[in-house]
Amino acid sequence: MSTPLKLRSGRFYIEKHQYENIGWTERMVSMFLGGALISWGLRRPSTNKFLYGAYMAYRAATGRCLFYEQLGIDARKPRSVNIRGEFVIEKPVHEVFLYWRNLNNLPGSIQHLLDVKVIDEHLSTWKSNVIGNLFSINWEAEIVKEEPGRLIGWKSARGSLLQHVGRVEFTPSEDGKETFLKVVLSYRPVGGGVGIGLSKLVNPYLEILLKKEMKSFKHTIENKTPVYT
Repeated sequence: MSTPLKLRSGRFYIEKHQYENIGWTERMVSMFLGGALISWGLRRPSTNKFLYGAYMAYRAATGRCLFYEQLGIDARKPRSVNIRGEFVIEKPVHEVFLYWRNLNNLPGSIQHLLDVKVIDEHLSTWKSNVIGNLFSINWEAEIVKEEPGRLIGWKSARGSLLQHVGRVEFTPSEDGKETFLKVVLSYRPVGGGVGIGLSKLVNPYLEILLKKEMKSFKHTIENKTPVYT
């Protein structure tokens, strides 16, 4: 005799993962901005302002930005952006190192570098029109690591407009007649996801600029008698 099949009730659910790509600061800004836009849109009927406000409220409530998602941006975990360049200089490594270490040589060798003033053995002030010819930017930099003939590492001083760290490595060729020069610049985008998004647009320009500047440096040191001291 067959036993009737008894169905037992159970709890079934679909596990949902909340995907977040903006941090709390941006969520708070979105909340206040969304409230202001919605209020404005209700007082002075405007579909656009109301929709923009609703979207900002959605960002605040969910921690999710659809535009950042399309760009592959996770503003909760800002990471440093590295720009690298490797070049061959047809000069012995000791000459290239000494030439670079004398910072007074650099403005005449790098096109967008307008001026360098040495304050002491490690600290200096820099002036550049890297953003464009309309205005220049100034910052202080400090040499934080130095290995004679091999490496110079620096970082921008606290409070400088252009916050970054960098290093340049000098490696001799097998015959000692050339120098393999490796430059690494690193910065952390500010402004949350907006800053990260802008960095994605700016980085290709910075890579091209670094290449051009190093070509200028290469031409200068290879064709000019440098001042080392």
